[in-house]
Amino acid sequence: MTETVERRAPSEMPAVEKPPTSQWSLLTNLADLIHSDHHSVDFSGSRADYIHNRVRVLGLIYAALVILWIPIDALLVPSGMLTALAITRAVACMAFLAVALVRHNPHHLPLALFRLSLLVVIPCVFFFITQLILVDGVSEWAAMGYGFYPYVMIAQLAIFALTLLEGLALAIPVFLIVLATAAIKGTFFTADTVACVWLLGLLLSLALWAQMSQLQMLLRLYRQATRDPLTGLFNRRALMGRLDEEMERSERYKRKLTVLLFDLDKFKRVNDTLGHLAGDAVLRHFAKVVEAALRRSDLVGRYGGEECLAVLPETTPERGCEVAERIRADCHAAPAITSDGIEVRFTTSIGVATLLPGEDSEGLIGRCDDSLYKAKETGRDRVVLAD
Repeated sequence: MTETVERRAPSEMPAVEKPPTSQWSLLTNLADLIHSDHHSVDFSGSRADYIHNRVRVLGLIYAALVILWIPIDALLVPSGMLTALAITRAVACMAFLAVALVRHNPHHLPLALFRLSLLVVIPCVFFFITQLILVDGVSEWAAMGYGFYPYVMIAQLAIFALTLLEGLALAIPVFLIVLATAAIKGTFFTADTVACVWLLGLLLSLALWAQMSQLQMLLRLYRQATRDPLTGLFNRRALMGRLDEEMERSERYKRKLTVLLFDLDKFKRVNDTLGHLAGDAVLRHFAKVVEAALRRSDLVGRYGGEECLAVLPETTPERGCEVAERIRADCHAAPAITSDGIEVRFTTSIGVATLLPGEDSEGLIGRCDDSLYKAKETGRDRVVLAD
């Protein structure tokens, strides 16, 4: 590794990021809880499966309960309304069953949120129709049973790990249907409607707090299990699991898959001359350089020591070499700055390999490692494509 060490005047020093604590993997920030823009693809897939499973269970429960209420209607509701209510309940039951039993692509987050939205919309429509069917003279207990639906719809959001914006978007239809029903029935400006909206707002506040707490817990557990605490990249175990998944997908759809194996040149010299804290700063900085050069769908993890492995789905060997060359050049252009204001320049050698038909992960990484070895042997600071 070539390095230049120079101390800058305080006025010339750039802003230095503080080293992460040993508990990096347990941390989340407010933006993670407000929206999902910065959630990794892998975490979004895990959260989607989490939502899918809960929607499935809740859909089955709703399907059963909506039918089991029919005998209660027979006891509390005038006979002239029973047929319309029974038909409405039967349709709602089938809709709940469809949401619960259809399990296509469970790791797709937009689809999971769509299924969850159906679990809100179906009760909203059911509530609106039944409020039009029920007229004066209905038993107070019957009216109360149907009037609880908006509160249940808001309360159910508390059992899902959602961002703040997702929770608010799912709650809006409930408030709209309550206000629309009140307007049609002529009770829009009554105390009962005001009290209903106030209570719904209170329940929504609690539901939002509960769902974001779940999301924070999932993020912490996910990062603790899959992330390297120093660099924030995937740890080796998680990365190899994802590599196997991408290799299966590549084989299934006959698409190219390319991997890059990085090794920082003469990294031991940094640790020996500047200390391990400086070495840690270089590793963190290098991780950011690599992540900045990759697509959101690409994967990168700490493979071991100062080695990192990047997995590039749907990428040809030529394109993989282009990405590797860009990262190599970025390392020249962006030296690391330690917490003491010391500038450390570094270079990286990169091996590139593209998956061959029928090849396993050991063979793929082995060929990539061989090309990395050639890069080191032929002068370092270069990219070599595997045969």
